[in-house]
Amino acid sequence: MSEPTPTAPIPTSNDAPVFDLNGTKVPLSPQERGVYGWLAGQVYMNLCKPEGVPPLQGLLAMMALDAARQDVTNDDPRVQAVLNVLWQMGIAKVRTEGEGADARVSWDAGTHASIGSRPVIEHFTEEGAREGRALAAALMIATSRQVRINGVELAIRPVNLELLQAQGVELQKRMQPGKEDASLTAARYVAELLAQGATDKDLRLRAALELAADLGIRSMLVDAPSRQLRIEGFNEQAAVAAAYLQGLTGEQFDLALKRIQTLNQVAQETARRLAEQAKTGNTKAAAIAPRAQAQAAPAGVATPVKRRRRD
Repeated sequence: MSEPTPTAPIPTSNDAPVFDLNGTKVPLSPQERGVYGWLAGQVYMNLCKPEGVPPLQGLLAMMALDAARQDVTNDDPRVQAVLNVLWQMGIAKVRTEGEGADARVSWDAGTHASIGSRPVIEHFTEEGAREGRALAAALMIATSRQVRINGVELAIRPVNLELLQAQGVELQKRMQPGKEDASLTAARYVAELLAQGATDKDLRLRAALELAADLGIRSMLVDAPSRQLRIEGFNEQAAVAAAYLQGLTGEQFDLALKRIQTLNQVAQETARRLAEQAKTGNTKAAAIAPRAQAQAAPAGVATPVKRRRRD
């Protein structure tokens, strides 16, 4: 288990949840946000590997079991963070079955309440961050995102940080601060790559789609030859998860939430207006010039273009 900047564990209360780690009962305690940032980085480094990776729960389970094999104690903040996140995902037990080449990792759900028992936004609080609810929700959302382009669903597959940063620079070059929201810049860049013939196997397009998803884009229509586009809808949960993973807190986080809610309202109103115009035979309304959506975000609202830390 690689070294983060460790923080002291927060004392365990008498009614703390207890996790079963390969037959050992481990009382869980809340942890500081910094160790969850370390864990998010470890998860993403594994998700970016070219070879196949296990499901998110399996990846976390293996991290917990590896820590024990490396003689990391169960009250270590890193182990506690991993187990807290698993617990918040509804898992109460992790174990190794078999030996040698036949060994495999398995996990069992518990009867306790998981993150699915509350609205997603309720997890992104100081308490939710310390309990692991915020990271559990953010990772579940971030690893299941899709962007729909012209009716085709494209899964967001993480790429390595260097490639993502390089595409972020390309995005920055195309931004028009004060004139359009960053999501529209990202959508235009995706349209530009498609016009160049990029497919979902193109790493540049994959990175551009990941940035677009971080900015909340859920669905868009693109006419690649003319580079005309319209953002049909936004994923508020994905944008909030990205804001958390990028380390936004307090007012910054609230502004990011306000931004995506405003963008979604504008997209929904645009869709309603187009549907009404289509009924009256106004076919010219089928496409919206990019600048028509440029004023969606309120002035001063944060647009999360910096990437999450993965170190």
